Amino acid sequence: MKKLLLASTAAALVISGAASLSAQDTGTDGTEAAPTETKGAIVTRENIEETRDVVDENGDPVVNEDGTTQTEIVKTGFTQTVETPSGNVTTITKEDGSRAIVTRERAERPERAEKPEKAEKPEKPEKPERPEKPEKPERPEKPEKPDKPDRPGRP
Repeated sequence: MKKLLLASTAAALVISGAASLSAQDTGTDGTEAAPTETKGAIVTRENIEETRDVVDENGDPVVNEDGTTQTEIVKTGFTQTVETPSGNVTTITKEDGSRAIVTRERAERPERAEKPEKAEKPEKPEKPERPEKPEKPERPEKPEKPDKPDRPGRP
């Protein structure tokens, strides 16, 4: 029972993955998909196509009734362009058998206006010197205390 559950879960994941992959290519004739807007960004996807001569199993070109070689159009990759509302443009170019090339063009932003220089603060006037504290009068000396008589029992 556990094996059946695991197998059905894996099959469901494969089917949902294939459905999401097929949903990405929305171009009908393969030349250019209609631009779509996602949260303000404009996304355009174009297929890269190549015209090739049709060849038979021997490698010879197939000839039409009028004597010209027969050609076919083959999709060899795609280019996807995303333009954001801020003016940034990102282009992804992916050809079959090679890595994707991503180019980013940042929008030219106007330079910020320079802030005016702060006015210099006026110098603070010097604080007047504190007058010297008057000296405290000396205390009269205390009369000496008479020596305490020795207590009995002390050496």
